[in-house]
Amino acid sequence: MTNGTNDYALSPEVAPALSDLLRRVREARFPLQTSDVDAGRRRQRSLDEQLTDYLMPRVADTSAPLLVVVGGSTGAGKSTLVNSVVGAQVSEPGVLRPTTRWPVLVHHPADREYFASDRILPSLKRVVRAETDLDEPQLRLVSDDSVPQGLALLDSPDIDSVRDENRRIARQLLAAADLWLFVTTAARYADAVPWELLKQATERGTTIAMVLDRVPPQANREVRHHLSGLLSEAGLGSAPIFTIPELQLVDGRLPAAAAFPVKSWILNLGRNPQARDRVIARTLTGALASVPAKVDMLAADVGVQEEAHQRLSDAVDEEFGECAQELARSLVDGRVLRGEVLARWQDFVGTGQFFRGLEPTVARVRDRITAAVTGKRDTAEPLEQAIENSVALIIREQTVKAVSETAVRWQSTPEGKALVDADPQISVLPAQFDAQVGRMVADWSAGVNDLVREVGQSKRSKARVLSFGVNGVGAVLMLVVFAGTGGLTGAEAGIAGGTAVVAGKLLDTIFGDQVTRDLAEGARTQLIERATALLNDYRAPFDRALAATDVPPRQAGVLRGAGDRLQEAL
Repeated sequence: MTNGTNDYALSPEVAPALSDLLRRVREARFPLQTSDVDAGRRRQRSLDEQLTDYLMPRVADTSAPLLVVVGGSTGAGKSTLVNSVVGAQVSEPGVLRPTTRWPVLVHHPADREYFASDRILPSLKRVVRAETDLDEPQLRLVSDDSVPQGLALLDSPDIDSVRDENRRIARQLLAAADLWLFVTTAARYADAVPWELLKQATERGTTIAMVLDRVPPQANREVRHHLSGLLSEAGLGSAPIFTIPELQLVDGRLPAAAAFPVKSWILNLGRNPQARDRVIARTLTGALASVPAKVDMLAADVGVQEEAHQRLSDAVDEEFGECAQELARSLVDGRVLRGEVLARWQDFVGTGQFFRGLEPTVARVRDRITAAVTGKRDTAEPLEQAIENSVALIIREQTVKAVSETAVRWQSTPEGKALVDADPQISVLPAQFDAQVGRMVADWSAGVNDLVREVGQSKRSKARVLSFGVNGVGAVLMLVVFAGTGGLTGAEAGIAGGTAVVAGKLLDTIFGDQVTRDLAEGARTQLIERATALLNDYRAPFDRALAATDVPPRQAGVLRGAGDRLQEAL
């Protein structure tokens, strides 16, 4: 401390450590609706407020006035007590609830600079008149000579107010207090909400004093004894207790005799530098000591966000990755050569007798195909269409599977379900999907024909390509692309295998072995690349949702590091 005789001192490393910690706390993100996200956000807000409204300004100036926050339940008489201590109506009491919407801070005129700036409670606008009709959060400053220099009284909104904003402000003010003067009544001192906040104040290190108002004379000893027991159980056994009997007010204030014990105690804190220093030192020491554990808890909350985001990301990678692999396999293992494709192939080469006459010569096959296409409309078109339809069906199956399985995995967790609920279209394919697949496959098919046309420019190949027709050779090349039979069984596999052998030998007679292999490999690679790219287009909505809820990497570790640096500085 810099005033009085107290020897309490802080390391010069504490202030920068707090500043760094505040930055890390504010950088922590909670974008995912995990099951415990609300607790994490509350912890972040509470720690932010404690650092911003109390620790940093108090560490920066330990000689600043002692701030006594008068808080408590609805109708406990907080404003009446403040007016009684000051000896003037500085805060408006009344029967309508809530009475105090925005806090009122009473200070000595010489201390105005400490409170007119945003040194503490920077989120509250400073006003000097009662402007409770304003929606903007505000702190009304009242200057009064009856308050000793070095001390300020702050009349807080109700901690259990019907207004959410009032409750939030009341908790924020608690975080800014050097001393919390908790006002309650004989009828309500055991309520749950006050004890929840008293517990938080204890964890935060705040010094606490109790004012038990409206105590019936016959119940004074019993109520005080019971309250003392509750305070001891809560670790607040040393907290002073002031009782005020149930009596009539005089000009809206407590009679002087009733208010004297608490009034003299508060005002003497302002007049006695040593006593004031002891309160500030006790609260500051406790507050600083409480921070590292809170940082660890916040880091754990942040770690849950990191793990949840990673789970969602892994689900997308795994489902789309597996479907991409399965798509690549199914496009080359013979599954395209099923049903309609085999039927159109038989039509293309002649009749069903074709497969029983494979043995004599490939030339016979070539002659049949030549006879089928020469001088007629391109009879390869039905075969090409059947191939394109079969390829499109396989792409559709794997894309639907990737999207639906990813959505199912997301919906199995609270955070993923929230993302899907926020954007239901993420789990379904758009209406234009089939048309997009059809265009992609048709473009690939046209590209295969372009390859045939380009490679077939040699003297050796040109005549044969022309005799079969570019589309006819292209259709045969597509059959070679799908040459495997791993996806087929039984007779269908045998027919497909025979088809691939014949198609391959036929192309060999046109281009030669190596060119045929190169053509098939090039066409196969293009198809797999295009199909995989289209599949991955439909992971984009999931990727956008992940990007919008991105959790900074290693933020939990960064927070713990900042907490450790503060611990070392203390």
